[in-house]
This record gives sequence, C-alpha cells and structure tokens, in this order.
Amino acid sequence: MEKNGRRRVVMISLDAVGKRDMEYLLNKPNFKKIVENGAFCGNVSSVYPSLTYPAHSSIVTGMTPDHHRIVTNTKLQPNNKTPDWRYKEKYIQAKTIVDIAKEKGMKTAAFLWPVMAGAKIDYNIPEVMCTRPYHNQVLLCLKNGTPKFLLEVNNKFGHIRKGISQPALDDFVTASVEYTIDKYDPDFMLIHFTDVDTNRHDYGATGKEITAALDRHDERLGNILKWLEKKRPMDDTTVIVLGDHCQIDAHTITYLNKAFVDKGYITLKNGKVTDYKAITKTCDGSTYVYLNPKKTYTEKFYDEFIDFLNELKKNEALGIEEIYTSDEAKEMGADSDCFCMIEGKEGFYFLDNYDVLTESVNETKNHKMLAIHGCLPTKELNKTFFAAFGKGIKKGARVSEMHLWDEGPTIAKILGGSLGRTDGKLIEEIFE
Repeated sequence: MEKNGRRRVVMISLDAVGKRDMEYLLNKPNFKKIVENGAFCGNVSSVYPSLTYPAHSSIVTGMTPDHHRIVTNTKLQPNNKTPDWRYKEKYIQAKTIVDIAKEKGMKTAAFLWPVMAGAKIDYNIPEVMCTRPYHNQVLLCLKNGTPKFLLEVNNKFGHIRKGISQPALDDFVTASVEYTIDKYDPDFMLIHFTDVDTNRHDYGATGKEITAALDRHDERLGNILKWLEKKRPMDDTTVIVLGDHCQIDAHTITYLNKAFVDKGYITLKNGKVTDYKAITKTCDGSTYVYLNPKKTYTEKFYDEFIDFLNELKKNEALGIEEIYTSDEAKEMGADSDCFCMIEGKEGFYFLDNYDVLTESVNETKNHKMLAIHGCLPTKELNKTFFAAFGKGIKKGARVSEMHLWDEGPTIAKILGGSLGRTDGKLIEEIFE
C-alpha cells in the first residue's frame, strides 16, 4: 500500500437509483457502510427535465439546466429519428468540478460520465452515442476520449462488454476502474453506472430485475472501496455516491406532434418535416414546445395556439397534467427558450413522431419504455439521493432535503476549490 498524502475524491453515480430504493439499499452491506460512516440525504430533488444529461451537468456545475445549457439529452432535429446527443463537454456553458480538479493539479479519470466527451481528463472513457449509419462506436470513443488508455482497457476488458446491454456494460466499467486505480492511481474519478436505469426502462420501476441490479451495484461499491483501500490509505480520500433521478412506471405514449400536424403547425412531405410553426421536443415524462425562431408571430397566432394547447390538455387520453409557460419553465430551471413546457400525468410519456396521437407502451414499435423519468423533480417517485464519507465528511450527518444542483458547490468544497456563482447552495452540515 502506497502512502503519498495526495487528496483523492471518487464520485460514483448510480443512474436512476432513487429515494424509493433507499430502504432496500440501506440494508445492503456496502451501501450501509458508506451511509453509516458519513453524510446522507435520501430526499434529493432532480432537475427539470429530470434527464440524465441535464442532471449530471447540474451535478458538476451547481447550475440548473437553463444556465449550464444542457437542457435535454438530445438536440432538436425534427427529421432525425435518432437525434444527436449532447455528449460533449464543450456544450456545458459553466465551470465544472473537473476544471477545479485540474486547477488543483489532480490526476483525473472518467468512466462513461455523461457530457464529458472531449474533456481535458487524463484517463477518459467517454459516453458517446452513435446516431448516424456511418458512426462507429470505437472511433467516436477514440475521438472524444483518451486514445491510448481506451485501447489499453478495451484490449484487456472489451470481451466483457456486449454493446450497451446490462449488466455487461457496468461490468466492463468496473473492471476498467479496478485496472485504472491499480495502474494509474487517479486523484479524482467520475464513475457512471447505468444498470438500474436500463433495467427500469426495460422491465418497469420495480421487480426482481431491479432488485438484482441494485444488488450488483452494492457489490460494485464494495469492490471499488476495496481497491481504493488497497492502493493507498483512505485518510485523504472522500467517496461520494449519488443518483441523478429515479423512474416511474409508464403505460401510454403521447405523440403531440401528430396533433400539431393535423392543426397545420407542422408541414410534412413524405414523412419529413419541411416547415413548422410549432413543434415538440420530448423529455420523456415532459416535453418542450418550441416555436420556429425563423418566423415572426402575431398576437392572433399566440392566442389561437394557446387555445389549441388548452384544448389538448382537456383531452384525458393525451395525459397532459400541466402546461407551464416559458417563464414558469425557466423558474424551475428548464430551457427559457421554449414557448412552454408540458408535464405528463403519471403513466404517460411523450415521443416526437408524427403518425399517431397515442399508443400503448406494450404495443409500440417505437422507443418502448416500461418506466420513465424526465418529469417534475418534485414527484416523490422521481426523487434521488446523495451520500459521502471519508476525509472532511461528518460521520452521521443527515440532510433532510436538497436539490441536485446543491451538489456542485458542495463537491467543489470537498475538492478545495470553488465554482463561483452557482444556483446551488453549499450543504454545510455534511462537513466536519
């Protein structure tokens, strides 16, 4: 075991693990150990929309999506069935905790951490998404990550991975983390696991598949702690384990763009959008509505369009819970450039196709999800958690509630730096 006195901070994100999972996880040995020996909040509100990329960008910046500008997972590209993901770090319009780590001279590593492709990270396995027929996963990773390191871990552990299927993907990440700790000993690590998120989308919010994925996560946590302890003393180490959102069961898909087509707000030719006055952009359990920035709109249009939206809300089959104005969306941290934000009722989610108005999840051939996120972060079933232990953290500290963007300035303090002005507040009570 080496003793070098260097500061070490390790962040582990358990995607889609939420408040609803805490009773189970607090009885698992490794998660229980982390919570009992450190600080914990089991009541964390995510961002709006509560999607992975906006959420992880808020974690690392302390900003809401409207301010760091990762306002959705994917871009608005009406004619692309698989729109481009906002996976590049350069899209984040704010200082990040990775910037602080570099300022401190820390050796950094990231493992499929969202929106870190192309970041100045010493050992970076980026999360990239192939959205074009000519895209190649390996080449995209090499272009946006650390080529030599990527080839190294892929040669050793590529046989574990089976595309993006779980649990093989997280098993590949876990093997890569162990190897990186042992060989390169980073001071700052960002680790992203998606086992639970994938299984909830595929099987629903609860069930044996989810319990099995939570069990695997606890085992992964135990292994990471063991490898960290083996490499160097834990005296200068802080470990942070957190979630980004949870998930809620779904039964119906609503395609509001179909209603927009029927009303003449979207013009199609051979199934392609040739023009639009208004269009939706899915966020799963919610959806943005955007106007065409190239057009000029009259007061008459606004009045008619608002009446149209209100009529849609009255249609129970569409599952619209609430329509928020642009100002209201901005107040909640969502994209202030939208015309409005539509929140779905429990059990509904939105997609951007143009063919039908609604469809049963069980019958769809589109993006089938038995559980979803993206909805209001205030919904209890969508809340998540935050835990930390080790150097500087008060054992037994408990926080009754917090926002996801509070984590940025709090982690910045753990690193010994500052993000400057943030939307989040420093959670002082977790510190010794």
